[in-house]
Amino acid sequence: MQTAHFRRVFATPGIAIAILTTFAACSHADNPFANLANPPLVQAQLHTVTLVSAGAELADQVQKAGYTPLPFESNYPASVPVEAVLWGVPEAVAGKAAEFKAPGAGPAVRLLVMPLPPAAPAADPAVEKAFFRNVLGGDVPQWPAGIPHTDNTRVQVWTYIVPSVIAAKKRMREGLIPTVTEPVAITTSYFGDHKTMSIRAPDGAIVQLVEAAAQ
Repeated sequence: MQTAHFRRVFATPGIAIAILTTFAACSHADNPFANLANPPLVQAQLHTVTLVSAGAELADQVQKAGYTPLPFESNYPASVPVEAVLWGVPEAVAGKAAEFKAPGAGPAVRLLVMPLPPAAPAADPAVEKAFFRNVLGGDVPQWPAGIPHTDNTRVQVWTYIVPSVIAAKKRMREGLIPTVTEPVAITTSYFGDHKTMSIRAPDGAIVQLVEAAAQ
């Protein structure tokens, strides 16, 4: 079953990453998300914030902030190369992801440990606000509550739940929103059977869209 999912994923056209330019350099006068037709393109709900850190000590800090480790077993190794592509990290890093349940109603947290690449330029606040409001139907997401925000830690991925990944892909195409990865179907311990794709936020972070089989 694992191998079948792996083959389905890599047989999907466009699984090779499309290199795209972020919108971080856009100004107030050049906001590609301000006038999208019939916004939001999707009604998405933030589920997980993936943080990447250069140091392993962040896991202890996350638990001290009240987040509970989720002990998922790595039963689906064929999904690791796909998640590595979705998240924009090496396979060795994706395969050691650690997930934590939030102490309240906030999003879950996933931790990845790796040397940090150079940071993208800061996004124009107006562009960022328009992106999250008009593309995803919500406010600009915030850093997870209680977790230290240090120079060696940043958001790698915002993961959102959507009703339909295929419908989301259609709306992204209509809105001229570039995709980082095309829709794929995989199985993981975290989401079970699901479809997923990714786009990119104005600050360079990846936005993963997930359609879970059980929502």
